[in-house]
Amino acid sequence: MNALVLWGSTDFGQPHFSGDILWRTNFRAPDPVILMEIKEKSYLMVSPLEVERAEKEAEVDEVMNIMDYGETEAEALEVFLKKHKVKNIAVPAVFNYQLGKALENNFKVVAVAPLFYPRREVKNDREISETERAQRAVEQAMEKAMELLSDCIISGRCIIRPPDFQHVLTSEYLKALIDLKLYSLGFLGVGTIVACGLQAADQHCAGSGSLSAFEPIVISVFPLSMKTHYWTGLTRTVFKGEPSAELKKMYGVVLKAQEHGIEMTRPGIDGKEIYDWTIKYFENAGYPSDLKKRPMEGFFHGVGHGVGIDIHEPPSIGRVSRILREGNVVTVETGLYYQRLRGHIPVGGIRIEDMILITKNGCRNFTKFPKNIKNMIII
Repeated sequence: MNALVLWGSTDFGQPHFSGDILWRTNFRAPDPVILMEIKEKSYLMVSPLEVERAEKEAEVDEVMNIMDYGETEAEALEVFLKKHKVKNIAVPAVFNYQLGKALENNFKVVAVAPLFYPRREVKNDREISETERAQRAVEQAMEKAMELLSDCIISGRCIIRPPDFQHVLTSEYLKALIDLKLYSLGFLGVGTIVACGLQAADQHCAGSGSLSAFEPIVISVFPLSMKTHYWTGLTRTVFKGEPSAELKKMYGVVLKAQEHGIEMTRPGIDGKEIYDWTIKYFENAGYPSDLKKRPMEGFFHGVGHGVGIDIHEPPSIGRVSRILREGNVVTVETGLYYQRLRGHIPVGGIRIEDMILITKNGCRNFTKFPKNIKNMIII
């Protein structure tokens, strides 16, 4: 007999979070639970603390109290699996090491690379609706940031914020404004990025300190629904004050690459084809990429990735070949990053990201927030 065995917690912020268990059971628990599937029947083994709630909420065939089977997780699993005459076990590649070693004493254990449930790649109507709901929330938060930038004034190269116009606008202040708006809508802003100038050239730099006029400000927001644990993402590069011609040109190149990437996104296409086109386009436009030197420059991340219960899910749109399918929800995000002046190439980073649903005949863009350069320059 064969069995699937998963172990982990299903509430946000927990060190052993399992998106697979949450996706399969729709049950939120801060402490680790054990999910098993045997002969198309699902079993959820939980602590006494969670039995009653799991009986009401978990979408499984049977809920069990772990204490009815043993004093430890390993002992309880061994008793239960032997009772069902299980010989072979498939576990996720991120399975608890100590528990896995204990199971190897009695069963043949095989680790399966993510996604453990490949069906997670194709979103159902509920998941698509959650993504759209999250996207509307993140756009409201982005609009708050744009409104504040509009209300600020420029003094030299400093951005001075209202209401008293006595303090410079900082990355921390703008992030707090964004995250507070998200929280009011039922979302957590996790690792919100507001990075300006040279900081924007480091893709995952969260940003800190004063924001500068006339320089690119990358605002990247990827909120988590506190109710359903679904994510979304939105990235825009904005300018307070008229940027240089070189920065506007670089912005235009990034935008064209991103829009063409969206046009290419459809069922049956290999994500690597979109990535290869993007690299070649940037190169031909005069923005080379160098991934061997440090710091890396140009375009050095994938064009996109799946989003759902986890912020990064398959499929990817990058260097590795992956065929996209109807029902995939993916980001399409292009960017250029340079930490030193290179002729016509200015210092800084520019990134643009939308959230896309792959449909039967192409794709649908969930993102409604503007990205034309005229909308991104705030005088």
